[in-house]
Amino acid sequence: MEQETVYLKKRFIDLSRRAEVKNIVTFSNFLNLNELNIFHQTSKELSSSFEIFGGYDCAERQMVAFIPDALSYVWEYPIQVIRFTPSHPKFAEALTHRDVLGTLMSLGIKREMLGDILMLADGIAVFCTETISSYLMEHCVKIRHTNVTAQQLPAAGFSYHPVFLEKDGILSSLRLDTILADICKLPRSRAQKIISEGNAFINSKKIQQNDYLCQKGDILSVRHYGKYQIETTKGMTKKGKIKYRYKVYC
Repeated sequence: MEQETVYLKKRFIDLSRRAEVKNIVTFSNFLNLNELNIFHQTSKELSSSFEIFGGYDCAERQMVAFIPDALSYVWEYPIQVIRFTPSHPKFAEALTHRDVLGTLMSLGIKREMLGDILMLADGIAVFCTETISSYLMEHCVKIRHTNVTAQQLPAAGFSYHPVFLEKDGILSSLRLDTILADICKLPRSRAQKIISEGNAFINSKKIQQNDYLCQKGDILSVRHYGKYQIETTKGMTKKGKIKYRYKVYC
């Protein structure tokens, strides 16, 4: 077992035990897909119950809350949302997710302190732990060559509706390797390699079985390729193939 995996499992168990002993809610940092997968492997060893949330529905990077059984107070996730907008829109560049992340990391911020970064029509929403929100607002004043203004948004009730591109496809089966190959336009052998190397996730859980059967509503994340949702099957072709629809996260 890799050293990082061992460390994370011990960390999750320790946070859960601390929650029960002190009767308080404890939190992880933001976890990526691989770390969330390790958490799910550890969940049966926890002393407490738990919830997972990333600041909005369907967030990719999420934080685990470890909740003691005898909890007697109302709690909230220590997540803040900061919106960055160009200070002078007329002279603003077309910024990318990579531009934003690179700027934030150059400020000395660890990746686990940052959640998702959303490129919105009215600015850029950055999810972060509350411990660094003031620092970000004070020091992130420029992204690439664009001066930006920071504004803290109410974390409670933040609503985000992803932009999807809907597509139709035809499959021989609902196996993961078949669906991944069709969606990513890859040879099936390449799709199987991606799965076996641990780069395919269904609903934040790493799946390494090529014959895993996908279900309606499953969210498929493929490293270096993108994020997709299996929408529905739409009957059969005359040759017995499965017609289906899926969404591509834009």
